[in-house]
Amino acid sequence: MTRTKHVLNALLCLMIILASCGGGKGTEAKKAPEAVAETATVSLSIEGMTCTGCENTICTSLEKVPGVKSVTASHTDGKAVIEFEPGKADTAMLKEAVNGAGYKALKISAVADGEKE
Repeated sequence: MTRTKHVLNALLCLMIILASCGGGKGTEAKKAPEAVAETATVSLSIEGMTCTGCENTICTSLEKVPGVKSVTASHTDGKAVIEFEPGKADTAMLKEAVNGAGYKALKISAVADGEKE
């Protein structure tokens, strides 16, 4: 009889626990929706890129700038397309990174959503 009491007490406790948390449904912690950081995309004309090694150097330098999300560079086009968070980076920082890598940042222009590469 004692064993039966223990089993019944355990079941009763389990039922109370399940009832207090909604029967086990929806007990996962609800995550707050993540804020989607707004980004801007610019095209930066660069003087001095002559090969894929130059492209890699430009990309590496720009990716070190806080807030930069992605970079593509093309030595044949002489430009880099940079996606970044305006609250963390600005165009002056992007130009500074290119100039600091030994190249010359020239004209910077906004890229429309449909034009992203």
